[in-house]
Amino acid sequence: MKRTGFVNSRRGAAAVLAMLFLVLATTLTVAMFTLASTNVQSANNLADVNRAQAAAETGLRWMQYRFVHMARPKTTKGTIDAATADAIWAGASGLQQAIVDDISNPAKSANAMSVVAERPCTTTATSIKTSLISTETNGGKFQITIAQKASDHTCLIVTSTGTYDNASRTVSMEFKIDKKIKFAVVGKVPIQLGRNTIVEGNVAVATTTKYPPIQMLSDFYRTDFDTALATKIQNFESFMKTNHVGYDGRININNTAEKTAAVAQGYSDYNSDGYIDEYDIVVKQYDTNNDKKISKAEFTNPANGQLYDANLFSVIDQLNGPMYSGDPTRDGYNDNYIDNRDGYAKVRGTVSLAMTTTAWQTQLGTGGSINDYMQGPVTPTEAGATPVKFGADVSSDMIDLNPANFEQATQNYKALTGSAAGSTTTGFGAQVKITNKTLSVSDASVMKVTSAGSTPFHVGDYVLTSQFNSVNSALPAAQRAVGTDQTVAPVTEHTPYGSTTYQATYKRPVFKNMVFTNVQIPKGMNALFQNCTFQGVTWVETEHDIMSGASVTTDPNNGKTWAQAKVSGSGSFSKDSVLISSGTPTTGQMITSGSQNGNNLRFDSCEFDGPIAGTDATAYTHFANSWEFTGSTMFDNQIDQTATIISPNVNIEMGSFTDPSHSPSTLIGVVVAGNLDIRGTSNVDGAIIITGDGAGNTTLGYFGPDDAQSTPSAMPEGGFGKLNIRYNPYRALPDGINIAIDITPTTSTYSEGATCVN
Repeated sequence: MKRTGFVNSRRGAAAVLAMLFLVLATTLTVAMFTLASTNVQSANNLADVNRAQAAAETGLRWMQYRFVHMARPKTTKGTIDAATADAIWAGASGLQQAIVDDISNPAKSANAMSVVAERPCTTTATSIKTSLISTETNGGKFQITIAQKASDHTCLIVTSTGTYDNASRTVSMEFKIDKKIKFAVVGKVPIQLGRNTIVEGNVAVATTTKYPPIQMLSDFYRTDFDTALATKIQNFESFMKTNHVGYDGRININNTAEKTAAVAQGYSDYNSDGYIDEYDIVVKQYDTNNDKKISKAEFTNPANGQLYDANLFSVIDQLNGPMYSGDPTRDGYNDNYIDNRDGYAKVRGTVSLAMTTTAWQTQLGTGGSINDYMQGPVTPTEAGATPVKFGADVSSDMIDLNPANFEQATQNYKALTGSAAGSTTTGFGAQVKITNKTLSVSDASVMKVTSAGSTPFHVGDYVLTSQFNSVNSALPAAQRAVGTDQTVAPVTEHTPYGSTTYQATYKRPVFKNMVFTNVQIPKGMNALFQNCTFQGVTWVETEHDIMSGASVTTDPNNGKTWAQAKVSGSGSFSKDSVLISSGTPTTGQMITSGSQNGNNLRFDSCEFDGPIAGTDATAYTHFANSWEFTGSTMFDNQIDQTATIISPNVNIEMGSFTDPSHSPSTLIGVVVAGNLDIRGTSNVDGAIIITGDGAGNTTLGYFGPDDAQSTPSAMPEGGFGKLNIRYNPYRALPDGINIAIDITPTTSTYSEGATCVN
């Protein structure tokens, strides 16, 4: 029997099952497509978020860069407080407008700025907001908002909102409105760093026409105590010329090619600090027990039982000392060992030169090398900083060194001296004491009391002759004091004192064994002060307007002509003409514009317990306006921690041409001078600022007895002494220095999301 119906039912079931599986497959396909599409969209969204985050952070870094390179407002205030920050922030010439002008400048940016009044968080404040700024074509964008922090007006809150497509992310960070020098040494003229001279801080040189712009002598190339070491250092310098790219004097061990070449020549990172430099050679030379440090015993000459150079040992061992009261002493400080904890470098910071390598090398010709002038390691303290930068931008990479920018500071100090400081008094006793007075030549005349009579004097007192005579004149002859004249006769001496190439000769009145408080030294004094103490503020007057014909000049060549111009006397000026400031010149004597209206002073074995400041002369004159600090002259500034010397366009000579180990001093705060030579054993705890452009160079350390030229190989009989120049960011600046503010990031305040300006 045929079963036709049964066969037909089985065929229908198969179709149903097929359709069922088709539906399941279609459902799975749709689900998989939906899931894949969602994943792709999620990935795109996450990518957009990352791009938005990158754009936001780019905006923050972009603004940080602009803060450094924009034209920032200037202020004469030394410390930026809330009131000063408000004044800087507002107004047509304020920081807000400076930011607007900088970003709106078509030469710098095509992005327009808008300044809007709005209410960030809960505080009414004026903020700056940019338009959307593209990071790249069809890329992310960012928008910057800048506002003062309500709880601290010296801080700015910079908020950067980045966008990409529909994604948005915001980051913010605080920036501090501050005013710092940021250099251990910065100047207009070439800078020389001699042996036993170590700089802790940045160095900058603005000249583009004087060569060499910088010269650094190795602290360890020393034929005076170790000829074997000197040969090794010399060989290393020769190796670096041809095997190292750069002028920082050290090879990074991560630079495979340079490290391989160094190892092949027997050099190594002996102290394991990540670099190969001459310091490795030194430690290896004296480290007899292989502990990677040098003890005093290892640095002792067995022939005489003395350290090879006690000053060199101590200047390294005492690096990076406390900067302020309460600052913890670093591990290894002054512990009688030289090791990695001391952090030795010739310059521990950066070197910025306005001159280009091309210009310098062209001047040297084919027979010279820049490396010959840059010996010793340069170690930046900031990650990623360029050790030695050529072609630096004077306007943005340095500070404004115009002498006029320091004039108000000098006038502020003047107001603290002379009769402006109070009633003039003259005291007596073991020393003559003169307070709040403008000195005169007659104040150099002193009597020693041998019989007091009815006067307030005592036997043995030293009294100004003018005071002695004044008191006696009011008494009968029988009651008058009797004394002996102790006046030191004027001396005739060359300037610079002790130099084999002096530039002028002065006849000086001599002030000896006196105590001066808040005194003014008038122009034309040209005195010698011996064994005197200067308390409070000392003000030195010179002619402000240096003339060339009928015009005020700033040209140092015209300044030299002015200084030598004869007022009276016979013959023409020569360095042997004896310069006086008043009276009738005798044979061989002469009055010049410089001797009459400048001030060439020498302070010998004196002590300064406060700052010394002087007139801002319009032009540098070298010897006409020059102060020399010789003998055991000491600066121990206890009066004003912001400055020790402020004397734009005045030449300063410190130390000895023959014995640099003499004349120890500590210069606190800023030291502003037209030029500065330090040859003694000194510490600078602040910053050196050189404003004059007429000097040959600023000499820090010993370069021979000749003031006219430098001799790197010169060896003083008394030793090189030691000089540590250290930038101290904790020192406030004195009021009156008119330089641009800084706007620096406080990286610890970085946060994602908007930060309330409260």
